Amino acid sequence: MESMTGFGSFSSQKEIRWTWTLRSVNAKGLEIKCRYPQGCETLEQKIRECLRSFFIRGNILVSLEIMSDPQQQYIQINHPFLEQICRLAEQLQELHPSLRPACIDGLLNVRGVVDVHSATTENYAEFSDIFLTTLEKAAESLKLSRLTEGQKISSYLNEQINQMEQLLYQAKNLAGIQPQRIRQKLTENLSLLTHSTDLSEERFMQEVTAYMLRADIREELDRLSTHIHSARTMLSDKGAIGRKLDFLCQELNREANTLCSKSADIELTNVGMMLKTLIDQFREQVQNIE
Repeated sequence: MESMTGFGSFSSQKEIRWTWTLRSVNAKGLEIKCRYPQGCETLEQKIRECLRSFFIRGNILVSLEIMSDPQQQYIQINHPFLEQICRLAEQLQELHPSLRPACIDGLLNVRGVVDVHSATTENYAEFSDIFLTTLEKAAESLKLSRLTEGQKISSYLNEQINQMEQLLYQAKNLAGIQPQRIRQKLTENLSLLTHSTDLSEERFMQEVTAYMLRADIREELDRLSTHIHSARTMLSDKGAIGRKLDFLCQELNREANTLCSKSADIELTNVGMMLKTLIDQFREQVQNIE
């Protein structure tokens, strides 16, 4: 089992040093967001193709950071832009004499005035194949992280399935005595009804029988048992099972709701409510599975 939550990274160095960082969180499908330095735009399509070969679901943020040798960097000043700012600073100084005069370090810190370039920026294309090879290493690291997290989730889900089976066992025991309790309760009210109505005992028993048939929960219990068994089987399967388990949770919840609505016994209702709570907790964890 693989979680959709994880982290992976990989660093390498040749003429330049670079690091791939991948972060993954939950998503309905596979969503890939890329961040890379200027000059690496041609990599985006290949980045997406690479990650699609590793993952099926998840919101993945992949970033490429390139650390160039400071000796290969140079500074470029946008002189026309700087001159416009200087003129504007002079105009503002005339209008507001109380303002402090503009200083050179402040002007150079204005965004767009100074750009730092690397001498190897134009050569990033030469490293594209190496970049992608190391991206596979980072993807493998993320894959391992997601698998490790998936093992933890699997253990938790199996424990929840054990609890569901225990609640189902209790519900089956209570279901066995539910018709008897319904019959007893309605029979106790027979004398009260006959005093105020012309309802015959035969008609009353027909109504009791119909009510007991409507309150029969054996079918719901059988379906719950089947769904719980299917969930346990899925957890042992390999591959992407998140969507299947999510659909199965909907079916489990539907049967638990029907169980509660048909219950004529407070103990059985309490078991049904505990089962619904457990199914909701189970589904929350299922949202993390690929």
